[in-house]
Amino acid sequence: MRSGEEIQKALGQFSKKWASYSGTEKAEAQTFLNQLFEAYGSDRLDVGAKFEAFKSSAGFMDMHWPGICIFEMKAPHVKVSSAREQVKRYWEESADEEADIPAAQWVVLCNFKEFELWEPGRFPKSPRATFTLEELPSRYEALLFLAGVDQRPNFTEHHKELTAKAANIIGDLYRSLVDRSAAPPDEIIRFTMQSVWTMFAEELGLLSGSPFQKTLEQLHKNPDQSAQSLGFLFKVLSQKGDQHRKGILAGTRYVNGQLFSNPAWVGLNAQEVRILAEAATYDWSKVEPTIFGSLLERVIAGKLGAHYTHEADIMKIVDPTIVRPWQERIEAAATPGEALQVLKDLCSFRVFDPACGCGNFLYVSYREMRRLESVAKQRIQDLAAATGLPLPKEKLPYVPLSNFYGMDIQPAAVLIARVTLWMGHRQMIDKYGEAEAPLPLVNLAGITIGDAVFSDWPEVDCIVGNPPFIGDRKIRRDLGSAYLERLKTGFPGVGVVDYSAYWFRRAHDHLKDGQRAGLVSTNTLRENKHRLASLRYIVDRGGVITDAISTQKWPGEAHVHVSITNWVKNPPEPSEEFYLDGVPVEGINPKLKAGPTLPESLKIPQNKGKAFIGCQPTGDGFILKDEEAAELIAAGEGAVVRRYLTSDDLADVVGAEPGRWIIDFGTMPLEAARKYPKSLKIVREKVRPHREGKERHFARLWWQFAWPRPEMRKALTGKSRYVVSTLTGKRLLFAWASSDWCPSNKVGVFPFDDDYSMGILCSNAFDAWAWNESATLEERLLFTPSTAFESYPWPTPSPELREEVAAAARTLLERRNAISQTEEVGLTELYNRVDEGAYADLVKLHDSLNSAVVACYNWPREVAKDRLELLRRLGDLNRSMGSRTGGTFF
Repeated sequence: MRSGEEIQKALGQFSKKWASYSGTEKAEAQTFLNQLFEAYGSDRLDVGAKFEAFKSSAGFMDMHWPGICIFEMKAPHVKVSSAREQVKRYWEESADEEADIPAAQWVVLCNFKEFELWEPGRFPKSPRATFTLEELPSRYEALLFLAGVDQRPNFTEHHKELTAKAANIIGDLYRSLVDRSAAPPDEIIRFTMQSVWTMFAEELGLLSGSPFQKTLEQLHKNPDQSAQSLGFLFKVLSQKGDQHRKGILAGTRYVNGQLFSNPAWVGLNAQEVRILAEAATYDWSKVEPTIFGSLLERVIAGKLGAHYTHEADIMKIVDPTIVRPWQERIEAAATPGEALQVLKDLCSFRVFDPACGCGNFLYVSYREMRRLESVAKQRIQDLAAATGLPLPKEKLPYVPLSNFYGMDIQPAAVLIARVTLWMGHRQMIDKYGEAEAPLPLVNLAGITIGDAVFSDWPEVDCIVGNPPFIGDRKIRRDLGSAYLERLKTGFPGVGVVDYSAYWFRRAHDHLKDGQRAGLVSTNTLRENKHRLASLRYIVDRGGVITDAISTQKWPGEAHVHVSITNWVKNPPEPSEEFYLDGVPVEGINPKLKAGPTLPESLKIPQNKGKAFIGCQPTGDGFILKDEEAAELIAAGEGAVVRRYLTSDDLADVVGAEPGRWIIDFGTMPLEAARKYPKSLKIVREKVRPHREGKERHFARLWWQFAWPRPEMRKALTGKSRYVVSTLTGKRLLFAWASSDWCPSNKVGVFPFDDDYSMGILCSNAFDAWAWNESATLEERLLFTPSTAFESYPWPTPSPELREEVAAAARTLLERRNAISQTEEVGLTELYNRVDEGAYADLVKLHDSLNSAVVACYNWPREVAKDRLELLRRLGDLNRSMGSRTGGTFF
């Protein structure tokens, strides 16, 4: 699933591509919409959105996504508002009561240049958002439902450019002060945050008379007085009396001791006064706290690049962990009294982020809970009107800011987080009404400095956050040996795993039954020992994973892909909705895959030595052109010149045949390699120079592949053919390879030459197991023979059932090869066509093979069509076979 940053980048390219379009609606509307879906990382066909498939009394809809969305396209010269009446009829007739499909939630009008987004079921009188194609990248969250049905749009205009500009100029000031050591580092940080809040407070009328700006105006003439003047202003803000509130300080008020108890006295030079004075002219009321805090945290932490966590990504935790459960409770209330109780419960709900950083998860949680508070209050009003029951006489409560707790090991981050929430508190009063008085500032002592792995956590109702990304191999380097030993002692039996795993364990242990948590982690947490220490630990102790993103890129962290996991501890009722990568599924297991939670698989001893990864040359100098290979073969050196099979050949070449040649000396010593002087000369000139200075093994055995796979070669001895597979891709593909081919390290190798074994590997049963036991990246399988194959429980069929599988496999591969040769397509294109409905006879052959394989297990043949049931049964069989030490299954 794409991150917010990736969506925004893709939409930037999309908007540039279509900016100059001036044609008709019919000519390019479908292309436009297909590419719009693609920018959000989804596929129109996969989600069930169809073009002109629904006819209403107003005509055919341009695109209908049942229950979700209607798109109506117009030509660029036609105003989008002209289609409102037409689309209203579309929407009214889009519901299908017999199929229990409601009317579309969203309606989008678009003329290639402008977008108008409606939510007619809730707000029928005006659009929820309007924006241009040029604005689409910055307003991408308004169409976020295109990324998945569980993604809720955000209609807020975040003023990202202003926020980034404000963060940049404050960053310039901070770096200037640090570079010339204007004050101790902690005082510079305090000065920065005290200045930021003061500018924000002036803009929103918390400090009348603009005392900060007026002080800066005076300092233009005499910057040497900056420490005294600004320091005194900050001191006055921490005092309750009025004795110093005179002149330009007449509009100041008591703020509180948390922010200004230790006023920063920092002397500015003339340039720094000018920077701060310019910053004070910005409209700080429009600064987005989460973006500002993230950017400023990076400046203070010394990180490069203007990155921030997009709200679209934060909401992947806040929505399922906080918003959705409360939204359901509000909607379930049937009387004003019931709705009032929900409101009271909401206003006592406490949120904790144990790795809060700049506070953006806490801020978004607070903002969403204030919104839910507003929804609950409106629900009370609506129910009173609908039922005739009286409204509550008591004063309705609000969500208090003090219900939000955080912890971070960095004092600067804690200060930024507090300021972020104070800024958000004032903004939410304008948006959602009464709360605590904005001054004095709410006491945020619940946001503390500490190491959350070992510190005590507060009693709360849910946990959200983004723990640090530190791999298990980097903990010693980044945190030190003493800390590593402390982890081992504090988490006995866990060992050293990815750092975020310890947060997951602590979070689950801290939750009470029925409480929820949502955390970001590196995507390695789905794998092996990291999974056992975290996600498996959670599920084995009553945790139910309700929503997850299996993997996505995380903004601002180079080459970091993360997983996002939301779970509930011992839910009082089984959840009926699970979403994986934005798609509804029947359940989510600790590997963050759709399917049941099976016992951890065991390697089956009999499978060892029957699955390999192909050879890794490490050096393009081994590769030959066709004419070079022909010359070497003609010179009598054909014994070391082999056709070279790559994953691309297997997936895309007709017949899955190799497209290149390679010099392969195998494991022969140099004296044996000298028998092939022309081939050795090529390797000496093209490979050896690049091996010098490398690892001793590579340099010493320069004529051999870096990894020639001697065990694989031994297993293939005497075979006229063997099975090969792709290792990555949308599909796991198998084919026959000739014994004289050289498989690359991007190819899986299986030393079977019989049709029965090929049939087992091509079956739905093995495919389901391979996907469950291997890693994945987005929608691509990363097939790992060491885990997926060695743990697969093979059947022990009768000779008759074994031959049935073999015959089905032969027929299937013969038909597949015939199509490939006739149509001149590779396996990837062939099966893409199958997905679209082509080659029905090939599909039936696959069904026959799957049925024959299932029969070998003595299971009902209909099990072949149920991947989840296959996994359950194979998991049980794995546990029984994995403990055996004898027997054979091949």
